[in-house]
Amino acid sequence: MSPAKVLKLLDDPRCSFTIVGLAILLRVFAALVWQYQCAASGVTLKFGDSQSYWTIAHNLAVNGEYQYGSEESRIFRAPVYPLFLSIFAWCEHSMIGGLAQTPFVLAARLAGCVLGGGIVWLLMFWTRQIAGPRAGCLSGVLAATYSGAVGMSIFVLSEAVATPLFVLSCWMLWNSTCRCRQTQDPTNTERAGLYWSAGSGVAFGLASLARPSWGLWPAVAFPMLLIASNRNNGNTLALWVKIVCVFLASTILVMAPWWIRNFAITGKFVPTTLQVGASLYDGWHAGASGSSDENMEFSMNMMHRIVQEEALLANDAGLGLPLESTLEWRIDRRLSQEAWKWARENPSDVAKLGLVKFVKTWSPMPRAQELSNPMIRYWEAGGYLIIVGASVFGLYVLRKDRRRLTDAVWFALPCIYLALLHMVFIGSVRYRQPGVLLLCGLAGIGFSAMIEMVFPILKPDWASRQKDAVGTTRE
Repeated sequence: MSPAKVLKLLDDPRCSFTIVGLAILLRVFAALVWQYQCAASGVTLKFGDSQSYWTIAHNLAVNGEYQYGSEESRIFRAPVYPLFLSIFAWCEHSMIGGLAQTPFVLAARLAGCVLGGGIVWLLMFWTRQIAGPRAGCLSGVLAATYSGAVGMSIFVLSEAVATPLFVLSCWMLWNSTCRCRQTQDPTNTERAGLYWSAGSGVAFGLASLARPSWGLWPAVAFPMLLIASNRNNGNTLALWVKIVCVFLASTILVMAPWWIRNFAITGKFVPTTLQVGASLYDGWHAGASGSSDENMEFSMNMMHRIVQEEALLANDAGLGLPLESTLEWRIDRRLSQEAWKWARENPSDVAKLGLVKFVKTWSPMPRAQELSNPMIRYWEAGGYLIIVGASVFGLYVLRKDRRRLTDAVWFALPCIYLALLHMVFIGSVRYRQPGVLLLCGLAGIGFSAMIEMVFPILKPDWASRQKDAVGTTRE
């Protein structure tokens, strides 16, 4: 088949279904290989985080108790991913009665593969709305084959559920203003924007309850939401306020049951988990390297210190003293306080660590020992560099098209957010993957423009409509 015919196939919207199918098949194959490698190593779950999620899911499915280890660890993980895994843990207990048996763990991985295919489809659809079918299909090819995206689907980690929810939330929030620019009726414009915002808030609330690191995303998204609005419309600010309020209200409704449950346990407001203090201390303490290389042993050390201190105080008083909240909450509070204290006393070390974490997170070659396979490392590095390079070119191509440039920046915004977040918390290639996956949308636009430069006879998938788009924006 000639290159021209291949490129014309990319213009066919039906190409999307083929790409999604290939994405799922690739992930299924990778899941089978990964499970085989785990079995060869004598384990079913290779990551400690995976084991904790599965243990909570097992306790929930078998005993109806949401806890990890003991009653002192009832807010150890956010609930959405353990709830998702509890389906497989319940089947496992009903049929076998064991814990983390290979067939059921593999089933959870395969479910993640299907969700990963869903992300690829949504990303293609979103890119196609901005820049046409060719750019959409190319973004899908990148998202389908990028190793980081494949890994998020097959590892038993919260990204398998959190990333689809986050991408869905971003797309809906983008729609809350982007749809408005294409509607002539102001009433329908506002109503549509509020519906999209409500859906985005629901998806965001679930994403935050799957991966708490997304919790601060609105601080970045809301300013971008205002910039993306049609400034020629006198009601832009009022509509933006309504969209933000609806988004926050729907987010609160989704997260409120978890907040109420946590308050009933601790008597305190706990928005996500009681591991935030530990995560912060992991990134900010004397001897920190920027990675989580101490296996969180400081949490156990802190627990022993607090128990000893409370015992001494009780002995000195001669009576048992009332303690604030639960031991889990007190450990989290102390770790958080000590992390902030160290950061205030060592600002230069905080700045140096921030740069170290940035390099660890955004370096092309992953450093994690679990990914020591050279093939995976080069696959990750190569795909990452291609996506970043094509994204930069995509921004360059869109520089004169203000409307599409503003829309396409949504694909890059999560990378900025994750870069800032993980200059505070620990740095790892794992934490950049959702951002790089979204960046595939912008990379697809860049590759589409490259193709148009090489094969001018195709003439542009998106640039041919540039005048119309600019005209719509300026109405």
